[in-house]
Amino acid sequence: MDENVRVEYRFSHLLDVDYASHPNMTTYEGKILIHSYDEFDNYDLDEVEIGTICLEMYDLNFEAEHCSLMDAFDHSASSLAVGTAILDDTYSTINDQILDLVGDSFNTNILLVNRLEIKEKYRAKGYGKYVLNSLDIYFKSTCAYVVLKSFPLGFEGITDDKNYDKAQERLNSFYSRCGYKKIPQVAEKNTEEDEFNEDIEYLQDDEINHIFVKNIAPV
Repeated sequence: MDENVRVEYRFSHLLDVDYASHPNMTTYEGKILIHSYDEFDNYDLDEVEIGTICLEMYDLNFEAEHCSLMDAFDHSASSLAVGTAILDDTYSTINDQILDLVGDSFNTNILLVNRLEIKEKYRAKGYGKYVLNSLDIYFKSTCAYVVLKSFPLGFEGITDDKNYDKAQERLNSFYSRCGYKKIPQVAEKNTEEDEFNEDIEYLQDDEINHIFVKNIAPV
């Protein structure tokens, strides 16, 4: 592990369950820091913030009458897409497709990487991979599955840039190298139409949401 990199986390979790909007979710916001060097490459004790990471921990065993697990995942479009991809139809447990893909665990809690951003001048130096790998160590005792929705942040709000597809492909490749597996998504069949359209081909599309998962539970 690179001793030059440090993530400084602060977490938020409302203890008053009766009034907490999402008592089954804990949020973590982290500053990614490295030690700076002077113009002669001498080690300096000062730290420089090179990026940020935002995490959400979902407790699948927590029960609250006013807040289901689906309610927690439904707080944003991105988190809802992740919840839909990794949970079963009841939104209460990991679906069998995920278990077949990355393996089962007695701990079913989910850690969602909501955002990981490295400042432009510090990219392509291995810091993003280091921070992702550190999640395996620091969160393996509290959750089993790390999930993320791959999206190149440089294209936020841009839908027609010709370079988007290449950027998405590079980012997907990066997550694969970090040990994450892409969740395939299958187009739903319409069984009623199927009776009258026997020749319809139902396509499997695993490129819809670019959602990745990794099992970090101890073996």
